[in-house]
Amino acid sequence: MSKYGGSSIRSGLFSSPRIGDNQKAELLELASHGVAVGTWKSYKTAERMLATYHKEQGQRLQLPVTEDTVLGFIHWLIYKRGVKGATVNNYIAGIRMLHITKGAPMPNLRTDFVKLVIAGTKHRDAGARLRGEAAPERKPVTTDVLRLLKAELKAGQYTQTDKLTLWTVCAILFHGAFRGGELLARQTGSFDPAFTLLREDIQKSGASTIQLRIKMPKEDKDGRATILEVYATGTDICPVKAFDKWEKATCKWENTQPAFRWQSGIPLTTKQLNSVLRRHLDKHTKCKYRVHSFRSGLASTMAALGCPDEEIKSMGRWSSRAYEDYIKLPKVKRARVARKLTTALMKL
Repeated sequence: MSKYGGSSIRSGLFSSPRIGDNQKAELLELASHGVAVGTWKSYKTAERMLATYHKEQGQRLQLPVTEDTVLGFIHWLIYKRGVKGATVNNYIAGIRMLHITKGAPMPNLRTDFVKLVIAGTKHRDAGARLRGEAAPERKPVTTDVLRLLKAELKAGQYTQTDKLTLWTVCAILFHGAFRGGELLARQTGSFDPAFTLLREDIQKSGASTIQLRIKMPKEDKDGRATILEVYATGTDICPVKAFDKWEKATCKWENTQPAFRWQSGIPLTTKQLNSVLRRHLDKHTKCKYRVHSFRSGLASTMAALGCPDEEIKSMGRWSSRAYEDYIKLPKVKRARVARKLTTALMKL
């Protein structure tokens, strides 16, 4: 089974009798590498939800789906399951992939009316957030939140080694704008050294720099490892200072094992770190903080400091203006636009 979720791709993509079962399996394996792991999981969830919808309706799932089926599914998601507009949009993409992998004719899943319904749902969700009626929104980790987390971990019921591990991961995630999967294992029971950050993949470079060898970064589709550096800040939330203490405490750990583990030896996963953040931060605010909040936190902090767009893109390894989605400080964005407008007007 592919580590990219290839098992969710079913037979049916090929109908020619000249294509043998082994050839189908090999081609399906290659196809499974076409999108990220998280995307495959989303597609698989969409397939399960569609099957559940048909089961509740006492119907049998048949492809291609009709427009009425799509609209009924969307209504069920929104009004019975409480799904948000953005998630509905992702599920429609999952239904599209289901048709592709089943070799079924592709219907028009996004008719003008479907688009309008999804857009309206997103607008309604936004209004609910403004009125404080929606679930807490995921917020960026700021330097103040990072300091709060440090204090919480220090007072937490963990071993000293686990405290150092958790804090080092959080400090590096923030200062390097890393994705959780780039530093942490995907599961506790096993790991793939070709994809998991190992202890030997983190090295000191001089006294003030850490070098991390990131395997299969999302922005590199060719599967080449990337060496990324994280620099000392000389502050109380310095990632290099945290790394030095952690490295000293774990100096006997095997270099060929996942870099960040619990003292018991079990790899630390993104899911587990999310639980840690939920336990220590959610009680202090109506907002929610998760692993990806560190990545958006650095972008927001750099924007607040007035860093140029290109520098923010470079730090987060964004190749497009997608980084703007991570800058979650509206006042900062308005101030930047105002400065640009002022500069333009002065030239008139």
